[in-house]
Amino acid sequence: MSAERGAPRLAAHALAGMVSGLASAFILFGLVAAVCCKVDIPPHLLLPLSTVAVSFAMLPAGLVFAALHGEKGMLYGLLMGAMFFVALWIAALAQGQTEFTSLSAVKGVAMMSAGAIGGYLGIALRERRRRIH
Repeated sequence: MSAERGAPRLAAHALAGMVSGLASAFILFGLVAAVCCKVDIPPHLLLPLSTVAVSFAMLPAGLVFAALHGEKGMLYGLLMGAMFFVALWIAALAQGQTEFTSLSAVKGVAMMSAGAIGGYLGIALRERRRRIH
């Protein structure tokens, strides 16, 4: 019976993590765009800058997912980063970029690592909140 209630609960927590990840990605990309408008950034630095921004966006995604669900934070954060990476890869395929480069692999590892760190922080935050109350 608890397994029947666990799947919708897990899906709701994953959705909350995705929404927080998308919101933080929009905010970070907005900040990157604002900086690019104010400062003359060399074109070869735009790709690493966007990789860093999307990786940092995975921190709150993993944190929210793990804090809400309360267990297996690193695993769920890693999966959150993987889901976002797959979504970005599908978007790149839709734009006609059919090759998988080493930079794509680095982006995937960075996103999954940031998600896992966010998941760890989410569990630590939940444990700390539990000890305080």
